[in-house]
Order: sequence, then structure tokens, then C-alpha cells
Amino acid sequence: MQRFGLIIFCTVLLIALINILSLSTHAEIMPLKSSDKGSFLRDQAVYQAAADKLLAGSLWNRNKITIDTGAFSKQMMKQFPELSSVSVTLPLLAHRPVVYLQPSQPALVLSTDSGSFVVDDRGKALLAADGSAAESKLPQVVDQSGLRVQLNHQVLSSQSVTFIQTVVAQLAAKHMTVSSMVLPAGSSELDVHLAGQTYFVKFNLRDDSAARQQVGTFLATIAQLQKNNTPPAKYIDVRVLGRAYYQ
Repeated sequence: MQRFGLIIFCTVLLIALINILSLSTHAEIMPLKSSDKGSFLRDQAVYQAAADKLLAGSLWNRNKITIDTGAFSKQMMKQFPELSSVSVTLPLLAHRPVVYLQPSQPALVLSTDSGSFVVDDRGKALLAADGSAAESKLPQVVDQSGLRVQLNHQVLSSQSVTFIQTVVAQLAAKHMTVSSMVLPAGSSELDVHLAGQTYFVKFNLRDDSAARQQVGTFLATIAQLQKNNTPPAKYIDVRVLGRAYYQ
């Protein structure tokens, strides 16, 4: 009877241990920070389906001891370049692994001959643009210089992206809305078109540390031209620091 009781006890203990260590193939998807919740470029259901498929793809993922959370994170980030980090937390008593996602920060939409792409603040192409509401709020840049775009690869320098963001922010602070931006062929130029205006502004994208100065030169120039009632018909060129030319 004592042996039988010991066998029953060990069996129950083993079953309990197996139950505690088992993992569900249905993950719980969470943003790493609460502020990230509205920053994802895809619906949460897309990440949910991908995570569940990866978990179900190997028997090793059914156990808290054998699951390779590092490999899982790498596979998720390879599949979704717009994610800057993926981490997995295994619950102590529960069975659903918690997958924390942190999105990269989308900076602009770049339209090229090969399509339109969402680019992050590092200048990396995250994914093909699909015209979503989130993308419509980003600055729109048209490339005419022949840039070749590969997903999850650098397409613009981080300095160029910062320059573009600074120009848009500085103009918005003066209640000027950018309708479109163009990267012309064969130059380090950024042409900025303003809503309601027939002219555009030429900026020197190569001088990435002087975005504020170039915007300041433009604002001073257009203020003077409006005062003299001589608005530009075609463009204002502020590519030479501290100087402005117009036509």
C-alpha cells in the first residue's frame, strides 16, 4: 500500500509538472510600452497569426524548457522588418507565452519607380505602403533620383530622414502645410511643395545639420517678398546657407 501510494503521488506530481511546463501555441501579443499601442503599421491580428504559426511549427515550442525564445524573436523580426524588437516572456503557472513587440518609428512614405515604401527614422525601408490611415499622416516623398529599395535595407541616410522631418516640423510651426516633397535626379536636393502655393522651395539635403537655418532663410525671404508684393512665380532656393534666390 505504501508503494502504491508513492507511485500515485509520483504520478500526480509528474502530471502536474508536465502541465506547469506545457505551453500553448496561442500567444498573447502585447506592445512593449503602452505608448507603442497606436504605432503599429499592421493590425495586431497579423502579428498574432504569425506568432501562433511559429509556435505551432515545432514540438520544442510546446514546453517552457525546450522553447528557443531567441530564435522565435529573430524569426518574427525577419518576417516583420517594421519591428525594432521582439521579446518573449514565459508565464510561471499559466500556459500562454507573452510576446512583447516594439515597433520602429515610421518617418515617411517614399514613392519610387518600384513602388511606395514606409521608411523609418533610421532610413530603413520597413514595408510596402498600402495607403492606410496611419501612412497618410506621414510626410510623402517622391524619389526621382532612381533609388533602389529593398525591404529591411537602408534606402536613405538617417541624417536625410532627420532633415526632412525637421523641415516639415519647422514649416508646420509656422502654419505651413507641406503637400509633397521631391528628391530630384542627380542632386542632393529636396524640393518642398506647400499647400496653396504655386512655388516650391529648394533645400540642400546634403547639408543635414542646417535644416533649421535653411527653413529660417526661406521664412525670412518669403516674408520680405510678400511685404514687397512680389511673390515668387516658380521657386525659392535656399541651398546656399544664408542666401536665397527666387524666380
